Parts: sequence; structure tokens; C-alpha cells
Amino acid sequence: MDTLKKAGAPRVRRNDPNAAGATSVAPFFSIIMPSYGVERYIEAALDDIQSQAFADWELIVVDDGSPDNAAQLVRERMASDGRIRLVQHDANRGLSAARNTGLSHARGAYVWIPDPDDRYDRTLLARVHAVLTDTAADAVVFGCTEEYFDAKGNLTGSRSIVPPVSGVASGDALHRSILDLEEATLYGYAWNKVYRRSGLSGLAFETVPLIEDILFNIAFFQNASVCAFLDDAPYRYAKRLNANLTNKFVPEYYQVHRRRIEALFNQQRAWGLDNQQVRSRLGSLYGRFIMSALERNCDSRAHLDHAGRIVWCRSLFADPLFLTLIPGATSRGGKVLSLGLAVLKTRSALACCALGRLIHLVRGSGSRMYARLKMQR
Repeated sequence: MDTLKKAGAPRVRRNDPNAAGATSVAPFFSIIMPSYGVERYIEAALDDIQSQAFADWELIVVDDGSPDNAAQLVRERMASDGRIRLVQHDANRGLSAARNTGLSHARGAYVWIPDPDDRYDRTLLARVHAVLTDTAADAVVFGCTEEYFDAKGNLTGSRSIVPPVSGVASGDALHRSILDLEEATLYGYAWNKVYRRSGLSGLAFETVPLIEDILFNIAFFQNASVCAFLDDAPYRYAKRLNANLTNKFVPEYYQVHRRRIEALFNQQRAWGLDNQQVRSRLGSLYGRFIMSALERNCDSRAHLDHAGRIVWCRSLFADPLFLTLIPGATSRGGKVLSLGLAVLKTRSALACCALGRLIHLVRGSGSRMYARLKMQR
């Protein structure tokens, strides 16, 4: 792992960063928090921000035309803390637009974009700041603890994920770490990264379901030179049953994830890293999404009968991306994914449809087997 140490963090005019009421002409951190329908959670998020051990920040809450009372709760905090600002959309424009609005108002040297229904350790910004004062990092990546809640809001379990890369990476070492991050599920989030604001020039979140974060990250890291990784999970990511977008039926599920894999592949090729190992790893990721798409094709909301699913599979087999990545794919997620890849490699529409039906039946049973299947990476 290449390392680079220098006092490279941008110098900004600021008051005592540990003074709770500090205000800045240019704060070190701009925290952008989109808000829509989160009245139940936002006060806890604000508590976590205001209790950060490092205090030189501004918080920009973007109320995205929300019908609830979250904006008023933010105003109450603003009355006693000048670091908090509220920006409001006249109508709901979506998560990406809210984030872009926040970026347009940001003044800090670095930007963090947490979700308002998650929780954050009070030392998060202090740890990130310590890394940035010692390095010339364009970004800092940290881990998360996934917390699982049932439909009643009860915590049912958790697991921590930390970056598989440690220290500071630059150049080729950074490029080679990206697939490690993706396989660990940590490349595709915006909230587990702090970005140098100058590196965001010309970038914006695209309005697209499921993959807006990873498309943004691919664009950012295309030109990033140095990245620091924290081997810790200071971010608590709430995964609520029937609340997260990933739990909902998205008709364009396959199309957007095909685009995800293609964008990752194009990035690897742009860096000169296209080889059989890279294709195998991407094929494993792609195969997982294809298996999920085969299952979703069996959902009544997909409006596909058996004949339609057969046609879908035959179209899949003719896709150049499928032909490039799937034949050499090797499972990096266990026996279930190995079986799925073996079926995909037969290019038998009947076998693939049967696989999709089997996964659909397992999912419908609510058994633990499906939960294990979803963990296959």
C-alpha cells in the first residue's frame, strides 16, 4: 500500500474547532443532510452532529418538500446553534436533487453527506479530521454497522463492516483497492465517505434509483489521487423492513445494476486494470444481480409470464457484458452463488427461469435461507 504523508489538508479560516458554538467563514466540514419524511429520526441525528468531539462544521439540512414537521425541529436547533442552516425545496425533488442543493451551499474544505435516519459516533469527525491533517487525502472512507429493524422498529440484529483496505493509498494502489471496497459493499455509499470539496467540482448526483451513490463515487474516484481508510465503523446504518428503497420493487432493477457493473468495468479498464481476475470478480458481482433479477421477474409486478421470462433470458445471453464477464466468473460469495453462476454459464433459458422461480419461492417462504442468499457477494 502506497502511503503519502504531508500537511496537505486545505487551510481554512476558522475559530476554535472545539468550541461548541463556533462559527466559521469557511468551516472544515460541510455536512449535508437531505430530509424527507424523517421527523421520527432527525432529532437523534441532530444530537449526534451537535455532540461531535470536533466542532468546526456547518450542517446544511435540505428539506425536500417534506410534509412532516422535521423542518420546524431543525429551526429550533438553529435558534441556538449558528452552525446549522436550513434550505427548503418548494416541492419534493428527490434525494439526488436534495444532495445537489446541499453541495451548492457548502463552504467547507471537506463534505460529508449522512442520512438523517442513521446514527453516528461522536468521534467520527474528530477521527476523520486527524487523518486529514496528516495526509493529502482527497477522501476518507470508513466502515459502518448495519442495524436491522423489524416493521415495528425493534432492533433485531447488527453486523459491522470495515474497509478491507487500511492506511493511506494513492495511485495504482488506490485503484486496485476499489473492487475490494465494492465487494465489501462500501464503495457504493455516499455517507461512509468524506470528500475534498474541490474534488467535487462538476460532479452531481444523478436522479436514478438504487445506484446514484455509486455512480457519484465512480466519477469522484476516477480523478482522486489519495484516499485514507479508517478500520472502524463509526456510522450506524439503519436497515428498516419495508423502509429502505432496496426492499421495494423497482421495475428497472436489472437495468440499473447492469449499468453499475458496466461503469465499474469501464473504470477498471480506464485505469489499465482489465484482466481475467478483474473480469472474474466483476462477473461474480454481476451474477448476483442477475440472480436477483431472475427472482424479481417472477413477481407479479414485473408483468412477465413464463414466455416473457424466457425472452428476457435470451436477451440477457446476447448481451456483450454478459458474454464478457459471466463465462469466467468465479464465486466470491459461497456455494449458492457458485450454483447460480453455473446455471448462468449454461445459457439455458429454462434452467435460469427455474433458478429464478426457486429463489422466488425461498424468498416467499420467509426462511433464513433467503437471508443467507442475499449475503452472497
